[in-house]
Amino acid sequence: MSESLAASPGLWIALAAVVAAALGFLVGRIGGAAARRTRALQVALAEERAAHDKARSEYDGYRKRVADHFTETSERLHELTLQYRSVYEHLAKGATELCPEGFSKLEGGLGLDALPEEAAPRAEAPAPPAEDKPAAGPGPAQPH
Repeated sequence: MSESLAASPGLWIALAAVVAAALGFLVGRIGGAAARRTRALQVALAEERAAHDKARSEYDGYRKRVADHFTETSERLHELTLQYRSVYEHLAKGATELCPEGFSKLEGGLGLDALPEEAAPRAEAPAPPAEDKPAAGPGPAQPH
């Protein structure tokens, strides 16, 4: 029987076909698992990128809202400063016109020069020592 096994090419072909099929099946299983794993990783990566893009968009929106808030706050403080200056000038004008004798008694006048101009920043001069100033009577507060 061993002679017939060696001499029969059809048997060898059939045996080779079975071995090739088994190897093909194993390679397919291993390759299919790797392909499934690759697809799963690609899906997970796409989900992470989408989450990152969403978080980045929310962060950018938050930063814009913060910047807008502080811009509006700055504009409102500027308007408030101008309104304060207008009220202060109104009171100073009233004091000089209605009470000229009281105005002349205030040391240094009403300090209109201490108010900032609309957009010009100014460096403050050092204040004189407190013991050199006589106590002022009631009147508008002078900025330091």
